[in-house]
Amino acid sequence: MFKQNLQLLIFLFLSITMSHAFAGAREDGLNAYKQGYYAEAIRIWQPIAETGDTELQYNIGVMYLEGRGVDKDFKKAYKWLIKAADKNDPDAELRIGKMYLQGLGFDQDYKQAERWFRYSAQHGQATAQYNMGILYSEGLGVRQDYTIALRWYYQAAEQKHVSAQFNLGHMHEMGLGIPIDLNEAFYWYNEAARQGAGDAQANLGRLYYLGQGTEQDPVLAFAWFDLAAESGVENAKKNKSFIYHQLDEDEKKQAVALAKDYKSKYLKPQ
Repeated sequence: MFKQNLQLLIFLFLSITMSHAFAGAREDGLNAYKQGYYAEAIRIWQPIAETGDTELQYNIGVMYLEGRGVDKDFKKAYKWLIKAADKNDPDAELRIGKMYLQGLGFDQDYKQAERWFRYSAQHGQATAQYNMGILYSEGLGVRQDYTIALRWYYQAAEQKHVSAQFNLGHMHEMGLGIPIDLNEAFYWYNEAARQGAGDAQANLGRLYYLGQGTEQDPVLAFAWFDLAAESGVENAKKNKSFIYHQLDEDEKKQAVALAKDYKSKYLKPQ
């Protein structure tokens, strides 16, 4: 009995010691990574990742995928990412889906991309949910189905995925998979616009100018077109100029002041 207890104590001591050592190594690797010493980070992290650390398996996979500290190596990237994905890591599943979508290390395969995006999406990954929407809206690897695309876009949009929000606005405006609903289109363009999406800002300006999905308001239309122009949407420059010359002097002052306020709130850094 004494011998068994001693062996147990030794095992627990070694486990605690290794745990502390790994924690220190993880931190050392993170510090190296933050300073741009990517090869050093991989060297420190790899022994821990080999013991089954999901986060570090994912990190090393991404570094091989993107060529950080090492030459790009899609086979090694997949080797590490699949270890994490096998433990239901949604980010690793997403990355593998993108590899199949883009043909990185494999022949391009939309069906396999859909498979991995679905795993990731079902685990709550917003970008994977958005990508599922793209596959169904464009019929890539699956039968085109706007209704299913909408379901995935909604899941991503509810997690503040800006491109999903924009696509929902577009689908409601165009009546893709659902009857045209300009109020709903306005709502989702507005959500995306306030996250800095230039195309959504331009569409919001258009809806305000035409009074579609909202009350007509040329002052607000100018402010959103001005913001879209700053975001790099080319036709927004002409539209803001056109609207500005239709405003009276008081409206021009309001419009310029509002545009300045919106830039401070909703202009996404370039």
